[in-house]
Amino acid sequence: MTGDAEILVVAYGSVARSAHRAIREAREQGIKSGLLQLITLWPFPGALLTPTLRKVRAVLVPELNLGQMSREVKRVNQGMTRIETLNRIDGDLITPEEILGLLVKM
Repeated sequence: MTGDAEILVVAYGSVARSAHRAIREAREQGIKSGLLQLITLWPFPGALLTPTLRKVRAVLVPELNLGQMSREVKRVNQGMTRIETLNRIDGDLITPEEILGLLVKM
């Protein structure tokens, strides 16, 4: 659902499941959001991400660490759009509600 997305969520691993549900609920609320679920992190798929970064007004990168993937997204972004992060390091999963809450605010 990235074709008409205004907000892109870039997620990997278990967080992608929460992101997928949050995207569906956001779309039901009229928020044009989309998900880029990364399967591999190295080499980072910058060529895949760049065209979408040019089209969206914001990107959300939720991840269960201190922001290693968001650093790569920011490196590829080079100021094209706004990047927001959602990080957790306490061992709990990021919930769809947490992601949706940020999507609504963006």
